[in-house]
Amino acid sequence: MKWFDDEIEKEFERMRQRMERMFGSPSRPGVTTLCGDVSWRPSLDLYETSDELIVLVDLAGIQPKDVEVVVEGEAVRISGNRCRALEENVTRVHHMEIDFGPFSHSFRLPVMIDPEKANSTYRDGFLVINLPKKARVSASISIQS
Repeated sequence: MKWFDDEIEKEFERMRQRMERMFGSPSRPGVTTLCGDVSWRPSLDLYETSDELIVLVDLAGIQPKDVEVVVEGEAVRISGNRCRALEENVTRVHHMEIDFGPFSHSFRLPVMIDPEKANSTYRDGFLVINLPKKARVSASISIQS
């Protein structure tokens, strides 16, 4: 059963897209301000092996030189900028879903890592960050009476 005719559905879709551009999408936690500044968060996955945490970040269209990764204690911050791929000769945009502009994504790590041994690679539009786990140190404690 169809509730609205095609023109009304199209208008609802256009309104939804305009609202997402102004206020951000509830399904994608980036923020678009009314001043036109764009801030968004790239999608990422966090995996754990017996020896390390592996962060996989979707950064399609971004040069590695435009990305900064900072590890501080139990937190990681990935930030940078993605430029628009097409600008010249465009007279009208009919549909836009790809985020651009400055981005930042911060998250807490579930285990302690050794930041001195961390490394990253960029391939096929994905940033892969390897964060070796910090060795657990255990010690016996004598009980004084």
